[in-house]
Order: sequence, then C-alpha cells, then structure tokens
Amino acid sequence: MDLAAHACSELIWQKGLLHKGPGLCHGVSGNGYAFLMMYRLTNDDTYLTKAKLFGLIMMNPDFQKQARVPDRPWSLFEGWAGALCFLSDLLNPNNAQFPLIPISFSQ
Repeated sequence: MDLAAHACSELIWQKGLLHKGPGLCHGVSGNGYAFLMMYRLTNDDTYLTKAKLFGLIMMNPDFQKQARVPDRPWSLFEGWAGALCFLSDLLNPNNAQFPLIPISFSQ
C-alpha cells in the first residue's frame, strides 16, 4: 500500500495543478490532501512541503482568476468548504484527516 500511495502522490506532483477550482473532488485541495495523508503515513517533510505549496497556490489571486468556478462554489467537495478543511488541516498536519472519510494510520 505504501508503494502504491507513493506512486500516486508522485503522479499528482508530476501532472501539476488542476485548474478546476479549489475543491476536494477534482481540485487543488483534494490533491493537496494526498500529500497531507502521505506526510501522516511517512512523516517525510517533503510531503508536507508539497501540501503547503498547494495551499499557497490555491490562495494566489492569479490562480483564483484562472480556476474554474464550480457549480457549487461553497460546497464541501466542489468548492471552498473543502478547501477550508484542507487549509485548516495544514495548520495541524499531524492530525489532518480527509473530510468525512477517516483514514487509519496505525501499522
């Protein structure tokens, strides 16, 4: 599982930012959560740095101008509610958890 999760996070990093908006479902915060979850799994600061970069870019005015406005701009999975969850989890990454879908980190 760790190897597959690492491969997926590398693919996200290589493909770059989504311009579909801030959401969890198919936006920047959802991809940022992949790095936050990898940080929790591995305690590797590289993943935390990548998650923080996604958060910074999401707040960049140029990104906000170019990103698509979702059908439900304030919703959890398409809009800013999910992005807010991601940004708040960046403040406490050791307890970060993808909204509504608990992930166990016990080994």
